[in-house]
Amino acid sequence: MRFPMTHPQALILCRLINQDKLLKSEMNWANMVILTQVGAIKMTKGGLAITTAGKKRFLKFVKKEGMIA
Repeated sequence: MRFPMTHPQALILCRLINQDKLLKSEMNWANMVILTQVGAIKMTKGGLAITTAGKKRFLKFVKKEGMIA
């Protein structure tokens, strides 16, 4: 099953890349489940962590949206 990335999911990954705190309002359970299922995020002792696959997924989304060249 394919899960195209949405803007709220990209915001979650962006905050994890920048090591910012996630707000409760941003952590929609459906987005968190999808990101976990595709291997973009994982739980660690320190909290949520972004994986290499998550970084690649985020870059692919940003390029597709035309935010970077």
